[in-house]
Amino acid sequence: MDSELKVQWLASSLGQFFATIGGDNKFKLWREDPSQTFRSGRRFRCIFSQSPLNHVSYVSFGSKAIRHDLFLSLITHDGLLSLLEPADPESLGSWNVIDNIYPFGQHHRGTEARFRLSFHQGEGPSTNAIFAGLDPNAISLAVSAIEHIKIYRAVKSGEPSESNYLFYEMIEINTDATINEIAWAPGCLHPYDVIAAACNDGTIRIYHVDTPHEVDALSRPPAVKAYKSNGPQKALSSTLRNAPSGIGAGLAGMSRNAPPREVMNSLNIKHEWKQAALLSHDEAPVWKIRWLYDGSALASTGDNGMVHIWKQSLSGDYVEFSETEPV
Repeated sequence: MDSELKVQWLASSLGQFFATIGGDNKFKLWREDPSQTFRSGRRFRCIFSQSPLNHVSYVSFGSKAIRHDLFLSLITHDGLLSLLEPADPESLGSWNVIDNIYPFGQHHRGTEARFRLSFHQGEGPSTNAIFAGLDPNAISLAVSAIEHIKIYRAVKSGEPSESNYLFYEMIEINTDATINEIAWAPGCLHPYDVIAAACNDGTIRIYHVDTPHEVDALSRPPAVKAYKSNGPQKALSSTLRNAPSGIGAGLAGMSRNAPPREVMNSLNIKHEWKQAALLSHDEAPVWKIRWLYDGSALASTGDNGMVHIWKQSLSGDYVEFSETEPV
């Protein structure tokens, strides 16, 4: 294994798999081989490897498992977001790219945007989002760059048997601080969505994203929505459209130099956000944050290696529950 820059388990239900971004700029997927002894150097073997499609290094990735479906998201240093699905769900040894987009436009290599990704890991969207008319099987993804977070929803189009997801930008959050990490709270403790941002100024900002809805929203038929580009249409090269399906089939005409796609035909699902908490670390910056599996607590760490645990009190305020020093 080469020098790895980021390591993450693929999904809680797939404990024998983990993924890495390495110093060789490749994304790799590893699988445990129980027949090999521990510390033999062969216990985990690489089953999938992909170089950046635009020859720019990867900076972040995420995964999402919904029952029998699995998705990967990858983003490069210049902001190219790729969405993948397994071509072989059994072995996970090959993957298809189903879409490539620049959520914040294409960044030059000399700039530092600190792109980060976070899927919503719950079984389905928040209760309020479903009441507002969002498909209960929709996928939710947050993408951040510098001081901004964009929320995307993906719903299936076409026949129910087809894996034909369309992603739509719902809302943009302005944090007023450089973001180092984002984390979408899993679980169903709240009827709305909760997203945390670890910031370079030594703070953690927690946002509530809600979907105001009418009582009879569930009776409305699902709407159809599409994207258009703000700039001239230009097809992506064949290497950026590797076996497109779903999103890629519908949106393959994106211009690499165009601004981010703008929404055309509303889903009639209004999104609102507010800052629910501003938490201060003893040190700056805050580098890493993770929610507990049910979203009831948030762990964070900064330069001194101490791990802080934050929980929401009965009054609704987020308070520091405990802290541990590095061993």
